[in-house]
Amino acid sequence: MSWQTFLSALCQRQEYGLTSLEIEVLMCMEDGKCPTKNSLLISYNERSSIEEEAFTQRLKHIYKKFQINGAGHKLPQLHKYLTELYVRYQNKDIFFANIGLNYIYPNFPTAKFSQAIELAIAATDLQCKQVDILQTFAPNLNDYKQDFIRCLQNNVRVRILLAWPYSEAAKLREDVLRRYANTSIGNEIDIGDRTTANLETLEQIIRVTRDRQLLDIRLYDTLPSMAIYRAGNYLLAAPFLHGSLAVDTFQLELHLNTSDRLITHTLLNDFELMWHVARRFYPDPDRNWRNDLKILFTH
Repeated sequence: MSWQTFLSALCQRQEYGLTSLEIEVLMCMEDGKCPTKNSLLISYNERSSIEEEAFTQRLKHIYKKFQINGAGHKLPQLHKYLTELYVRYQNKDIFFANIGLNYIYPNFPTAKFSQAIELAIAATDLQCKQVDILQTFAPNLNDYKQDFIRCLQNNVRVRILLAWPYSEAAKLREDVLRRYANTSIGNEIDIGDRTTANLETLEQIIRVTRDRQLLDIRLYDTLPSMAIYRAGNYLLAAPFLHGSLAVDTFQLELHLNTSDRLITHTLLNDFELMWHVARRFYPDPDRNWRNDLKILFTH
């Protein structure tokens, strides 16, 4: 596949949501040495005339859509990202792109998920203004407390699905980690306490936002298959392995707008099934919700 053919195919992928004008800019990128912004502008003006300020704004939109958020100049980062993706296409990795698999991380990519939340907040498409989390307990929930507050303040729906602290599922997961975890963390894990700590974090969010509509929390008394973190069209999925926490094992990075939805549809459907059988729980700051928690599945 040639570089130009690759760029053309990439620009049509729905997860990036590129406009026709942004595509025109990307199609001026060349394989090999990274262009300067000035040389890229000159190349663009050979095809269509544009002022430098308007060109800069288009580049900024492109950086945002490709999640180029690192420190320093963004154009070299974009070129590096495109070049690495091109190598993967050349190595016949197109199949993985077709099923939505973009990358596999060795553990949870905290910054990447935060960036995905930012895109969900900025999205104009209401279907993208959604964040979902499925965990037994979420060790990193507190990392996103401010992100969730901003979500609720910007009309982004947040759904959190956790294990009921008194459930058999919580007890089984705790036993497995204590027996098989390959670090000392297994001896320190108390799933009930960790889930309750998550609810305390959510209580703090409620105290700030006083939201009863966009923040939806449910607890389940069943066995989940994979941990799921979704923000807009971006999704991370990881298995519940015996030897480690889900955030400490490999993470499948998936985009939901893909031609073959076998994997993404299966994961989203599993989330919805668990959501359906779970029970709503609201850690209201104005009442002693811990008593309510104990009897959630007893009636």
